[in-house]
Amino acid sequence: MAVPKAFFIGFCRRKVLEGFILSVVVSGVSVWVVLGLVPPPLLVNQADSSYAVTDREGRLLRLSLSSDEKYRLWTPLAELPEALRQATLQYEDRWFFFHPGVNPVALARATWHSFIVRDRWLGASTLSMQLARQRWRLKTNTLEGKLRQIAYALWLERHFSKAVLLEAYLNLAPYGANIEGAGAAAWVYFRKPASRLSEDEARALALIPQNPAQRAPLGKRGRSALEQAWRTVYGDDPGFGRLWFRRREDLPLRAPHFSERLHELFGNGTFHSTLDSKVQGLAEELLTSFIRQHRAQGIVNASAMVVHAPTMEVLAYVGSADYLDRRIQGFVNGLKARRSPGSTLKPFIYALGLDQGLITPDTLLKDTPLRVGEYQPENFERDFYGPLSATEALVRSRNVPAVALLERLSKPTLFQFLRQAGLRFSREEAYYGLALAMGGAELSMEDLLRLYALLANGGEWRELRWLSGGRPGNPVPATRRLLSPEAAFLVRQMLEANPRPQRSFGARAYSSALPVAWKTGTSSGFRDAWAVGLAGDLLAGVWLGNFDGTPNRWLVGRELAGPLLFAILEAVALERPEAGTRPVPPPGLKSVEICPVSGALRSPWCPHGKKGWIIRGVSPIRQCTVHRLIYVDPASGLRLCRGDEARGRPQVAEFWDSDELDLFRLAGVRRDVPPPFEKPCEDLAGGDAGSGAPRILSPQPDANYPIRAGEANPIEFSAVASGGRHRLFWFVDDAYVGEGATISWSGKPGRHTVRVVDDQGLSATTTLIGTPSE
Repeated sequence: MAVPKAFFIGFCRRKVLEGFILSVVVSGVSVWVVLGLVPPPLLVNQADSSYAVTDREGRLLRLSLSSDEKYRLWTPLAELPEALRQATLQYEDRWFFFHPGVNPVALARATWHSFIVRDRWLGASTLSMQLARQRWRLKTNTLEGKLRQIAYALWLERHFSKAVLLEAYLNLAPYGANIEGAGAAAWVYFRKPASRLSEDEARALALIPQNPAQRAPLGKRGRSALEQAWRTVYGDDPGFGRLWFRRREDLPLRAPHFSERLHELFGNGTFHSTLDSKVQGLAEELLTSFIRQHRAQGIVNASAMVVHAPTMEVLAYVGSADYLDRRIQGFVNGLKARRSPGSTLKPFIYALGLDQGLITPDTLLKDTPLRVGEYQPENFERDFYGPLSATEALVRSRNVPAVALLERLSKPTLFQFLRQAGLRFSREEAYYGLALAMGGAELSMEDLLRLYALLANGGEWRELRWLSGGRPGNPVPATRRLLSPEAAFLVRQMLEANPRPQRSFGARAYSSALPVAWKTGTSSGFRDAWAVGLAGDLLAGVWLGNFDGTPNRWLVGRELAGPLLFAILEAVALERPEAGTRPVPPPGLKSVEICPVSGALRSPWCPHGKKGWIIRGVSPIRQCTVHRLIYVDPASGLRLCRGDEARGRPQVAEFWDSDELDLFRLAGVRRDVPPPFEKPCEDLAGGDAGSGAPRILSPQPDANYPIRAGEANPIEFSAVASGGRHRLFWFVDDAYVGEGATISWSGKPGRHTVRVVDDQGLSATTTLIGTPSE
């Protein structure tokens, strides 16, 4: 039976079509499988992007450039408004969620018109294809380039979800000039984050990527082209007339050191910071004015920082006097630079002394010549004041009392305490020694403000807070206690006794209504002048100097940095009056009556008293021993021994050590010292409680002294006589060599015994070794 020709032809065509379809399906499946075997590409290199920083009110401080000079700010899809997503899909690729990366209908139409008929050029790019072109910088105006674009688009679709691809496209799409991504475009054109774009702003941005060279609203021509595209797509919608495009050239560069610091800490992204632009502006203005007024003294650079102590939020951050001035290395951030802090660490020596029961704020400390081993500290003014209360010694920033107290600290020492506070040191504790009290280790202003915040936060250590709100990765900083609330309160109160500068650099008197706990520091060689202050909840720090370490005799903390610190604190306090709260005494403190002369608890013999604080169960509780009751002979006025009181009259006298009395005499201060005994007493405890043998300051036990033949080889002998003793006699190997608190002895080779005896026969002994030397 013959088969009809028509049937045969139809059958063949059907088989051919089926074979073609089958081959297409098999080829497509094969390609899909092969693409799945190829590892996924890096879709977006988020590390190579911009960062945007805003102040606490959301105003842009800085939008940075990426390493390839692009404004490219990574913005998660969730932060891109729905209006932008929908407008982009509707205009660029309405079938995005239904095709595998290539729209076959659009591709066939474009191929027919562009390459076969050649009557007009049609594009068939899907969002995935445009993403591929942008990601790999493809040239797609040739057939080869188009095929590569298709292959890359299929590869992306094989490995990433539609949401991820849409997110990547909106972060890489061109929005004119060097602006890539909707996140950067939102900041450049509208000065706001993409999440806050209005519907009209979002719809306008969606029109730019198709022809960014023409439509980017960077000038009048671009705005006109964009408006024409708006009318073509949205008709007579009046929304375009409500838009206000900002100029790229007007992007702000405010608080540049602060923005760079956030970039260092958190990388790239959009950062809603704690910075208060008003406080920042005040700090910058005052710092600039200060530099202008002191330029004749060679003062050309400074840094300032303001923190809200309870929250540790950074309110102002001025890293240098002028970020753009290369003559002063203005691009360097002085607030994170580590430099010698001078005396600014002394408050924490006293805080540890309070916590370890060594002192109270009123305890008398000696500001007299001191030798610890081979180390002999000096005061800044190279003089001595004699006995001072701990408060006065701290306020006057005396080196000798601070070093003597530092030497007594243990568990923790000052070095251990600073390590607990997270400070980094390049060497071990022994390297710094007692010089740590006077700036022997380098710290930054950020470090100092973290430490001084302990005094505002009850001894709790808290990290600086840079970002505002509950941003992921910005949890509330953890706290840990480094000082007791009582010690923190007392040191703050001690520092509030520090007299404020008489006048500001603007010749304006400071307000006395603002209690300020403050401390200054001057580094060795006059290279750095520091001032740190706490007023209410405000904590501020000021540094003056040169980044290259050039010394300047005017760089003295109290004289130079102090006035600038007060100017900033008072200006900010006026701007933020809510920051003026006063601390309340912790419950562990107890008010007691103190002898103002000795700083100890008032005894019956103290003529006057005052109120003072002690820490319950911690502070040393001793009665005053400076004022003591003695008996004197009415006729001779000499002091009587125990057992002879019946023939004498009672008298209150002050008992000071000999070195203290010497300094009182030098200062012209009269002290009512006890008279000499009328005869040697067998029992010196009588009427002289607390007196003891002399104390040898020099030579140190078993100290080695070089002895050169034919030379005098003078060796200093120095001792302190206990209260009431007047004369000191020196002996070497039982041979008398001189009288006085300090004498010089011509050294001899060998081991020698040195003994000092006071006028009542009490003595102290040490040894020295004279070593022959060429």
